[in-house]
Amino acid sequence: MDHEPDLNFDIDALFAHLTNNLNHDADKELDWHFSLRCNDLSKLEQVADELETKFLVHLQENVEEVDDESNVSLGDPILTIIERGAFAADDVKRIASQIQQIANDHGLIYEGVNCYEPIDEDEMYGWIEPEDAGWRLRHMTDCGLEGNADLPWAFLIEAPTFHAVESMSTALDREGFDDREEYDEPNEEGRFGLCIFFQGRNNELELCECANRISKTVESHGGTLVGIQFYTREDVEDIFSEEDEM
Repeated sequence: MDHEPDLNFDIDALFAHLTNNLNHDADKELDWHFSLRCNDLSKLEQVADELETKFLVHLQENVEEVDDESNVSLGDPILTIIERGAFAADDVKRIASQIQQIANDHGLIYEGVNCYEPIDEDEMYGWIEPEDAGWRLRHMTDCGLEGNADLPWAFLIEAPTFHAVESMSTALDREGFDDREEYDEPNEEGRFGLCIFFQGRNNELELCECANRISKTVESHGGTLVGIQFYTREDVEDIFSEEDEM
């Protein structure tokens, strides 16, 4: 059987996969994630402090690992160094060599490189289309958020009248969605809003099920689920306050 290259370390093979199998455009930026691991968290913290002026860094203290028999255990902490760019293979090799040298100098394990589609920063803090919210969760997980970690969920609903908003609120109460905010001033399109706050988790299936329950409830009263975000009530209040000031 042919030996399969390890795309985390074989950068030429990784680029061949991107080009031949994923139709990657060489001029398109990607987020490149270089991973370092160590059982001594303090060593990773030291390296993170040294690198944060040059790179975006993310330190994950508790890492869940699943073996071939689906047993879950906690692995060593991981430091992810992220660099965004439209890189050629030689560029990635250069950065990987730099990260490998850092690993050698500090007694860390270099676990290779991976790449992801970057999130548009202008969209990062805006409301996400409901069908895209699961993709955002996957990106968060790739960036180090633990599976099933606590995560606030916020669901933005629009309705044609404020009376419809009040009707939706009554129905949502019956469904257990009692943490809400109603907006009695219409937006530029003349529609009224309602925001539901829910303590969720980093679990795509649960998010989808919750969103479907909300959609089904509000649609029977003329409402539409138009956006999802991972916001607290305070986050949303800040956003709407900033919009009112503009």
